[in-house]
Amino acid sequence: MKRKNKVYVLGSINIDLVVEVDYLPKPGETLKGKQFLRNLGGKGANQAISARRLGCDTTLIASVGNDPFGKEALTKLNDSLINTTKIELSNSDTGMAFITRHEAENRIILYPGANHEMDEKRAMDALNGTQGDLLVTQFEIPYEIVYHGLKKAKSLGMTTVLNPAPATKIGSEIYACVDYLIVNQTECEILSGIYPNSLEDVLVAKDYFIKKGVKKLIVTLGSKGSIYVSSDQIIEQKAFFIKPVDTTGAGDSYVGGIAYGLLNELTMKETLEIASACGAYATQKEGVYEAIGNHQQIMKFMEERK
Repeated sequence: MKRKNKVYVLGSINIDLVVEVDYLPKPGETLKGKQFLRNLGGKGANQAISARRLGCDTTLIASVGNDPFGKEALTKLNDSLINTTKIELSNSDTGMAFITRHEAENRIILYPGANHEMDEKRAMDALNGTQGDLLVTQFEIPYEIVYHGLKKAKSLGMTTVLNPAPATKIGSEIYACVDYLIVNQTECEILSGIYPNSLEDVLVAKDYFIKKGVKKLIVTLGSKGSIYVSSDQIIEQKAFFIKPVDTTGAGDSYVGGIAYGLLNELTMKETLEIASACGAYATQKEGVYEAIGNHQQIMKFMEERK
């Protein structure tokens, strides 16, 4: 029987503390919150949940505190049927995100906690995929662990996906290990100096990233959709137009959709469409954990909008 390919997510786990306000406060201003929510978050956890709900065999390599928030995170990840055996318990606090939200817009402050105390050797030992498997990673964990994870994944024959968020300047050593780079407009600008609003802008950014060693680039443009470019292919994907309730988890859900498409060897056009649907679907509810769609929900969402 053929082995089922797997997604490995090397990334963060946070507990999100969300306050809904009438408007985003100015510096020095105190506002009364309208609503408070506590959710599982972190780009690693979110992307792993998105991939798993779509049907991918998913392992999360991460670190949480040995505290009530860490236990809460592990419970929700286990409930999502994610392999949590590679998550370490740290003496540091579980990472947290403090989110102030007005309607569909938000401002986020991250406290990394255990995410930045991840044991590198343990994380690398946990990354034991093979050819056909996928590594997805981000920058809410230490830069060196991201680099060594990407490097090891390539040595194992895995396909690598980097979502460089929060965006930080990246050395050529990381770019050389990246098969698929997924950036939004702000991340693209921080990394390349180009804020993309059109295909022409994305093509200029593509030249920058390809020269750095990236094989394939995916740029999300919000309501303008997303664009995939490589040395020999361009694919434009329109956005699914809906009125968003909360955009917090859209990007991570999108990445999970890309992982699903790559793992199942869909065409890039099919992959972009599913990823776009995942991102849009996740904006229909408050929070992230509760908003990420499963395979059946995403397929129905797409079918209703054809």
